[in-house]
Amino acid sequence: MHTLKRWGWMAPLVSLMVAASAQQTITYTVKKGDSLSTIARRHGLRVPDLLRVNKLRNPHALQIGDKIKIPLKRASLQGRSSIRSNASASGWAVLNRDRVNVRVAPRLSAARITLVDRWTKVRILARQGEWSRVQLPNGRAGWIKSEYLSPTKPPREKQVAKSSRVSLKRVSRKPSRLQTLAALKSRGLPEAVRSALAYLGSRYRYGGSSARGFDCSGFTMHVFRKHGIVLPHSSRAQFRVGVPVARHELRPGDLVFFRTRGRSVSHVGIYIGDGKFIHASSARGRVRIDTLNSGYYKKRYVGARRILKR
Repeated sequence: MHTLKRWGWMAPLVSLMVAASAQQTITYTVKKGDSLSTIARRHGLRVPDLLRVNKLRNPHALQIGDKIKIPLKRASLQGRSSIRSNASASGWAVLNRDRVNVRVAPRLSAARITLVDRWTKVRILARQGEWSRVQLPNGRAGWIKSEYLSPTKPPREKQVAKSSRVSLKRVSRKPSRLQTLAALKSRGLPEAVRSALAYLGSRYRYGGSSARGFDCSGFTMHVFRKHGIVLPHSSRAQFRVGVPVARHELRPGDLVFFRTRGRSVSHVGIYIGDGKFIHASSARGRVRIDTLNSGYYKKRYVGARRILKR
């Protein structure tokens, strides 16, 4: 009789433990100043919600680095289910807005790795609450808010040519990077442009202005500083330097500016001729050459400034 009473009392507790273990959770790492109450408030929960899914020896003495399970609300899961299922089906997504922060951890307070722009295709590696861990085109990985991602198809694999003759024709039509650089440098370009081309392929780094990594204005500032011209570390500020130049009068070495977010100038590069410019691209994660004559940058072109004197 006593045994039956004891099991009758434990049955609700066992069912509660089973339900808690089945509930979907994410993991939170305790930081300095955290307590169960602050963690609960940050995630829209109550302290008992955290206690139900965590086995804590002393809930009042959390240690920095402790791992806390955060239960996901059922309504929140249902609200995000369509996005999660669609994007995870292919494992690929595309950015649906400009200048999105990529962070080292899934929280707004985490350090920023870089910025990426709209239409950048990324591979989804993992999901945690409202965040997705993605791999960028340059191979780096970081966390992005899932709301900025739209599902897309995987990139197509390059098809192997059916015959060596076709393959040779394709190679001859598209010169290699070294051939392109050699052709550019043989045109008698300004020294500043030659210096810029030497950094082709260097990595993008937010706030960077050295060979270890550049952001867009840090790249132009670094290149021109080597030739005795001091520029501010801001694309908006650089747009106020030098002499305005009409688009049809562009010369190699002119600074070209773009509006990639908001209503003001937010990106800068160096014109190298033939409708092309070199810049530090956050979306591609490196210094690269793009065109002014079509696509993304044609639509966002704002103007140009001449810094070099001839």
